[in-house]
Amino acid sequence: MFTALPSRFFVASLLLVSWLGQATAQEKPADKAPADAITADDPLSTGYRLQESDDLAMPLQPLVPRSAAMESRIGALSWYMTGRLLNSNPRNESKKALFAFIKAVRLDPEAIEIYRNLVPLEFEIGTIKAAVRYALKAVQLDPDDFEILQLLARQAAASNDLPEAIKYMEQAIKSPRIVKESFEFVLLSKSLGILYVATGQKELAADSYEVVFDSVKKPEKYEMDSRGKNAMLDDPPTSYEQIGQVLLDGNRLKLALEAFELAAKSTRHGAGTLSFNRARILFLSGKYDEALAELQKYFDSKKISKGRLPYQLLSDILAKMKKSDELIGRLEAIAENDAQNVALQFFLADRLVDVNELERARAIYDSMLRNGGDSSGYAGLARVLRKMQKSDELLEALGRALAHGEAEITTLEPEVKAISEDKVLVGMLIESGRAKAKSQKLKFDEAHLLAKLASALKDADASGEFFQLALTLNRNPNRPNLEIQLEMADMYSKLRKHKLAIDLYKEILASKQLSPQGQLLIYTRLAVALAAGDRVDEALEVISKAISLDDDNVRLRIFEARIYSHAKRYDEAIHKFDQIMKDFPDKRDDILECQFSLSNIYVQKGEMRKGEEILEKVLEVNPENSQVNNDLGYLWAEQGKNLERAEKMIRKALVGDPENGAYLDSLGWVLFKLEKFDEAIPPLEQATQKGIGADATVWDHLGDVLLKAMRSEKAVEAWQTALEHGEEESSTDPQLIERIKDKIKQHGGKNTPKPAEKGSP
Repeated sequence: MFTALPSRFFVASLLLVSWLGQATAQEKPADKAPADAITADDPLSTGYRLQESDDLAMPLQPLVPRSAAMESRIGALSWYMTGRLLNSNPRNESKKALFAFIKAVRLDPEAIEIYRNLVPLEFEIGTIKAAVRYALKAVQLDPDDFEILQLLARQAAASNDLPEAIKYMEQAIKSPRIVKESFEFVLLSKSLGILYVATGQKELAADSYEVVFDSVKKPEKYEMDSRGKNAMLDDPPTSYEQIGQVLLDGNRLKLALEAFELAAKSTRHGAGTLSFNRARILFLSGKYDEALAELQKYFDSKKISKGRLPYQLLSDILAKMKKSDELIGRLEAIAENDAQNVALQFFLADRLVDVNELERARAIYDSMLRNGGDSSGYAGLARVLRKMQKSDELLEALGRALAHGEAEITTLEPEVKAISEDKVLVGMLIESGRAKAKSQKLKFDEAHLLAKLASALKDADASGEFFQLALTLNRNPNRPNLEIQLEMADMYSKLRKHKLAIDLYKEILASKQLSPQGQLLIYTRLAVALAAGDRVDEALEVISKAISLDDDNVRLRIFEARIYSHAKRYDEAIHKFDQIMKDFPDKRDDILECQFSLSNIYVQKGEMRKGEEILEKVLEVNPENSQVNNDLGYLWAEQGKNLERAEKMIRKALVGDPENGAYLDSLGWVLFKLEKFDEAIPPLEQATQKGIGADATVWDHLGDVLLKAMRSEKAVEAWQTALEHGEEESSTDPQLIERIKDKIKQHGGKNTPKPAEKGSP
């Protein structure tokens, strides 16, 4: 451990400051291999002068020779003190200080005080990976260091890893060094509460916000001055209004009302808003008549700050009172007195659409949108026109909406999805688009949308047609044609029009408009298209070019190995994966991925035992890893061995990832092998509804289980679906397709699908 040493060793640290300026120019960056301990060959061993006229100062020689461990500790202290001096230097010597702290921690990696200086400096300078690595070591040495835990939490939140951020904040707030009635505790509670809100953990968020609320009511209890209180309330996430909202969501109704009343007393809130909040609390308390009366006060105030929420609350109250038939009449009465309230008018129009009063709803949308309106109005109008099947006007409305920008695009997404699922309407829209193009009235946003809708229908020809029109019509400098070409190429690749995708990716590369990162992206996608089109050698040549641009990119190396695997060039794939693990020994997640890939390759080669051995070794090191529990469990199930343990492992995998279709399929299959046929059906049916629902193997498994459960007709239906998916996917094992055909034939199936032509969507 790092401990205090006699004052004479401080002299050495002063001498090192001057030498550091030379050393920093020669040393490798911090992330390289650790340096050796300071030795007698270092420059200071020959003496040191501050200036030429000084006597030569020689290092002190101890009477008793020091051990190597003591030498390292002394060197660490010297570098540590050097770092402290440099870091306090007003001339901004932070990089030199960082160098000194890194030298110190390499010499004494168990000294927590070094990390407490090193970690914040790493974060400040921006060397994030190194900062996180050192911070993790620090909290391993001292799990109660709440300051470093907060730094880790902030970095995790910045990386959008909120569960990890919560983990560190929870550990920080439990530190015995945190006084429960202190400003530090309030700040930690605030940060943790915000994270809980962001992740939808309402009860835990309310727990944290109770502390925050208590602190602004009784600041002296937490040693918080007036500036701290005002700063807390001026911050939107901890305003009285937001505190009340979080407490309300956590069902702390009394406290929520108190917070809302304090919000109403502030200069930024009024009686109308308080009436709305009181109505919500009365509603949740089951006092519907009182809630309705209080809500009317909000309507009478003609406030608009709460948007659509008050009208939705009115709907909810009337539903509880079994008076939903009064909703439209009440909304119309409110609207008469508040004709310019956009949120109210659109909410009324939406309810009219619900009861199929489409013309009245359309009139409201048109009227409000002429005066400006908002994105919800465009979505509502699109909904009306979709229901009316008016393709020309729908295309016009969608084009107007999309031209307004990102907010409209996001709001329109559910409606566009509903349109894409109506094949007849999409066909009508495509014809409307062609007619507008012929008359030269088609706009860019309309053409771009039609390209995407046609892609959703797997109509590559129509999609390509409208992408080309979009390229011609594009006048938006913020959306370069190169971006649209990439969308078009991706569409062709997705719909397995590999030659068209390849040609377009090559055209994009030939434009010479790409940054190095852009080139990497296109090389990768071009390689995917080439490999899928059975042009493996070309794919490998392309990915080799990508690797030459970034030879330290482990993801590119893994992708190269996967191309070999996809082409069933298994020995070459094995060699590549083995080499990756040798070249990147510190990339634990990537090594794990290589191990899973290698296991699968050996299984595909028929070397089942080798595949098992890899997974068994992974399981020893990562017993909680969901994927290894699933993969090894499934492998055993396939062979009909270790079935009870396999079931436990697969269920363990599902605890970690309950929505994973592959894991659900594994569970169904191991239950089938255990002859629990009725129990096996639900997880397999769930698996067909997940992301792997187009996998022929899942449907084949379901068919086998249904047959054993004496549901032969359903089994044949499952196998026919398996065959359809299998023949659509070029990578499906031909032997699997033949087995499925035999099962259909044996059990009376008819209308066996014809094999799809190669390359067809």
